[in-house]
Amino acid sequence: MKKIIGLILALTIYSSAFSQVRTSDLHVTYIANEGFMLKTKHHKILIDALFTDGYGYFATPTKELLDQIMNAKAPFDSINFCFLTHYHKDHSDSKLMNDYLSKFPSAKLITTKPSLVFIDGEQFRFVKLQKQFCELTPETNKSIKRTIDNVTVTALGLKHMSYIEDGIDIEQYMKNVGFYINMDGVRIFHSGDTKMEQFKDYMAKNGQWKEPVNVAFVNYELLNGGKVDLDYLKKTLNPKYIIVMHVPPTLYEEWAKKVEQLKQTFPGIILFKDALESKTLNCNF
Repeated sequence: MKKIIGLILALTIYSSAFSQVRTSDLHVTYIANEGFMLKTKHHKILIDALFTDGYGYFATPTKELLDQIMNAKAPFDSINFCFLTHYHKDHSDSKLMNDYLSKFPSAKLITTKPSLVFIDGEQFRFVKLQKQFCELTPETNKSIKRTIDNVTVTALGLKHMSYIEDGIDIEQYMKNVGFYINMDGVRIFHSGDTKMEQFKDYMAKNGQWKEPVNVAFVNYELLNGGKVDLDYLKKTLNPKYIIVMHVPPTLYEEWAKKVEQLKQTFPGIILFKDALESKTLNCNF
């Protein structure tokens, strides 16, 4: 009888705790660079999280952290989707992606055709995993929307930021997409690698942004203009939170100070530093 009473009490406590999890919560776990794990009440995703090479400049996941992810150790268990904005090596490692999808056949990869082609070129027979692929390849400054397993995803054709050498944009062939994700009612924007110039070009060609944004993950170069750029993001996306990403470790202290200054006008701006640092964000407006 005591065992039965104890079991009933334990189930009651568990049920009560579960019911207190707000459907509006977004649990954010930082991995490195633009890599995050995002969790809502019923879904869990990785975005730009499986990589090892920071080109000697950007933050990378430790071997221990990657082992956790690749072996689905909590909190990295039960991942539904892997999102990939583009195939630069500080966002994606082809072998890791191939191994991960092979090991977890229920996980789906959401990315562009150029990214799939690149990974397949580096990992022979990767195409055999195509049942797990959700290919979304919008033209630059256009978008594609699809609902996948009750998660609505819009791939945004945000051009990769330009780097000009000898009059040539050396990133002109790099296909970058941003994502707008509606996951259990939590609306997430992720810019990938784009600058304000490219973002404004997208907005000029698509008109006013109409969808609600709870959390905007933005490349730090979208805020190079400080308060002016922050005001533009507030005006266009109107997010409750802004998470600054892709800050090189050598610039972290400088950007930590900038973020503290920007908090004076936008308290919801966040900059992560350490891997596995996490926050739970209440996404009610």
